[in-house]
Amino acid sequence: MKECHVWTTTFYENPNFHYNNLRRQYDGCTHVMGNLVIADLSSYDIEYDLSFLRSIRYVSGHVAIYANVNPAVVPLTRLEVIRGNTSFRDDPAVHGVSDITLLIAVNNHRQVLMPKLKEVSSGNVLIDFNTSPDLCYLDTIDWSHIVREGTVHMSSNSATCPPCSRACDLAASWRGHCWGRADFRCQRPSGPIQCAEECNDRCSYKDPSVCCHDQCAVGCTGPSPRQCMLCKDYQLQDGSCVSHCPYEPWTNPRGQNCIPLE
Repeated sequence: MKECHVWTTTFYENPNFHYNNLRRQYDGCTHVMGNLVIADLSSYDIEYDLSFLRSIRYVSGHVAIYANVNPAVVPLTRLEVIRGNTSFRDDPAVHGVSDITLLIAVNNHRQVLMPKLKEVSSGNVLIDFNTSPDLCYLDTIDWSHIVREGTVHMSSNSATCPPCSRACDLAASWRGHCWGRADFRCQRPSGPIQCAEECNDRCSYKDPSVCCHDQCAVGCTGPSPRQCMLCKDYQLQDGSCVSHCPYEPWTNPRGQNCIPLE
């Protein structure tokens, strides 16, 4: 596990400096305590390699991918939770959307891959003004199973997409939902298709009438804070999910874990 704290992004005029700074900030990170901003990759003379993003599993703030002409693929292939503790403040007069937790806009990427993304805990999603017709599978995703408290605003271009792989047809309710054409790019359910109404879309994998604890992300196996599939914020050594690391006994947050001081 590698915890990275990134709250602000410096934009360098020199495109090589800018790319190298981006890599330095996020290389090897599993938990980004702050924001993930991939923006202004605008040189056709640089072979941008974003494979260093593959290790990221959790972002406590927002994810913003915008104003990029390269590279072809943004591989956030292990990203599971975007917490949304901070939002990307876009101009409502331009997009009509504020409190954005996930922004994918004004890009020329062919693919933005997030096949393990299970939850955007709060805030809105904006996907718009992307120029590549290949960035079309995002429109096939069932965002209602990912976005918990916000809304999704996106321009549709799914008519230009080849159909999802037949491997995505294993469950009828998930047919036609994928992050890309390959067999392993199918969107998979992260829990029961339908939870009890009072559960706010977070319920037990075993019984959709059993609601998860409010500190659970994604889902759970029972109502206890120790039975969460993932924690929204932090986890004690006994496995309980909590909103903050306690002072008595004194603990320090490391990634999402509360580590006792010796």
